Amino acid sequence: MASENIDAGEQTSLLSNGNGGANGTDVNARKAFEGSDVEASRQYHDNRDLLNSEEQHQTEGGLLKPMIFGGLDGILTSFAIVAGAAGGSLSTGVVLVLGFSNIFADALSMGVGEFLSSKAENEWIISERKREAWEMENYPEGEINEMIDIY
Repeated sequence: MASENIDAGEQTSLLSNGNGGANGTDVNARKAFEGSDVEASRQYHDNRDLLNSEEQHQTEGGLLKPMIFGGLDGILTSFAIVAGAAGGSLSTGVVLVLGFSNIFADALSMGVGEFLSSKAENEWIISERKREAWEMENYPEGEINEMIDIY
């Protein structure tokens, strides 16, 4: 069992999420997962209704993908412009102006693009949620069958 690989102090910390659970039975599902403690995960899910708590999921990392994409795009295009300008025997001042103006334009376009794509995605999610709610109101049996098929 995975919990045998964890000392008693670590295992106790897996069973408490810091919210002062009753008698130390409040299990943090994330720590149980990270510690590969199947028993702690079971305990959390079995006692979740009694503890009136909802499983916490990670919310960080939402900007990681656009930051990496934007950084790589900015580095590559700036390098290409500066290298091309330097290769064309332009003065240092012109090369710097071209490089900085490219960085500014990239940052602006990536920011606006991320904003508009996030806005469009959120609008789509809301419209899908409204459609599903409408379907649930008008044909609950079909929606229940659909959920059963999904699960």
